[in-house]
Amino acid sequence: MKDLNTGGVLYRVAEKWDYFGLPALFLVIILIFSIMSPAFRTIYNLVSNLQFASFVGVAVVGMIFLISSGDFDISVGSMLALVAVLGGSFVPFIGGAGGAIATVAIAALLGFINGIFVTKLRIPAFITTLGMMFVFRALAFIYTDNAPVPISSRFWFFVGNGTIAGVPFAFILMLICFGAGYLMLRKSPFGRYVIAIGSNRNAAVLSGVNFDRMKISVFVMVGFFVGISSVIMAANFGSANPGMMGQGFEFQVITAVVLGGTLLGGGTANLLGGLFAALIITYLKNGLGLLQVNSYWQFVATGLVLIFAVAVNRIRFRILGYGEV
Repeated sequence: MKDLNTGGVLYRVAEKWDYFGLPALFLVIILIFSIMSPAFRTIYNLVSNLQFASFVGVAVVGMIFLISSGDFDISVGSMLALVAVLGGSFVPFIGGAGGAIATVAIAALLGFINGIFVTKLRIPAFITTLGMMFVFRALAFIYTDNAPVPISSRFWFFVGNGTIAGVPFAFILMLICFGAGYLMLRKSPFGRYVIAIGSNRNAAVLSGVNFDRMKISVFVMVGFFVGISSVIMAANFGSANPGMMGQGFEFQVITAVVLGGTLLGGGTANLLGGLFAALIITYLKNGLGLLQVNSYWQFVATGLVLIFAVAVNRIRFRILGYGEV
C-alpha cells in the first residue's frame, strides 16, 4: 500500500508539474537572486526582464510546434539576424510598420524554404538547418558588409521599448503569441495534426494527414515567430547587427522548449511550460550577470539547465507511462 501511495503521489506530481513545477522554480530563482543582489530586486530590473524574455519567448512558440512534430531548427539565430538587417533596411523606404511586416514575411519565407528542403528533397531537418544556419548568417554579412543597420522608427521603438500601463509592449506581444499558439494547438485541427505526426507519422498519414503540408506549415510558423522576435530585438537595440544578433539564440530557444516540458522526440507540446521556461532563462541570465559571473560560466549554467530539463522530462514521462523517451 505504501508503494502504491508513493506511486500515486509521484504520478500526480508528474501530471501537475506543468502547473506548479516551473512556476515554483521561477519564484525560487527570483527569491535567491533578490537576496543576493539588491539591483536584481528593483522594480525596474524585474519589469525590464519581462521585456527581454520576449526575445526568446516569442520564438519559443513556433519552435514548440516544430519540435512537437518531431523536428527542430538550429538556423533560427542566423535567420533572426538576416531578416532583421533586411527588414531594418526597408524601414526608410516603406515605413516602420511596413518594415516590420516585411521582416516577418521574409522570415516566414525562409522557414518555408527550410520546410521544402526537409519534405520535398528529404534532407533531414538537422542537416538542412545546420547548412542554412551558415547560409543565413553569411547572407546577413554580405548584405550589410558587416555593418549594423540603424533603425530610427517610432513604430519599431514602441515595439521594442514601449509600455502599456507600465507593462512592456514586447511582453504583451509575447503573451498574445502564446495565446494564439494555444488556440491553434488546443482548439484547431492543425494542432491535433501536429501532435499526430510527431507521435506516429505513419499512423497520421494513414489517417489522412498530409505530412508534407503539415511539416512545411510548422517550419513557416517557426520563421513567422522568429521574424516577430527579430523586430522586437532590433527595435530594442536600435539597430540590426549581422554579427551580434542571434548568437546562441537557437540554443536558448530549444533549451526553453525542452525546459518547458516539450519532448524532443515529438508528440507533446507545452506552451505554458515554454512561457515560464523563457522567463526562467532570462531571469537566470540576468541574475548571474548582476552578480558579475563570467559570461562563459553563464553558458555553463544554461547548458546545465538544458541537461536538467531533459533529465526531468525523461523521468516525468516515464512516470506518466510514456515508456522510453
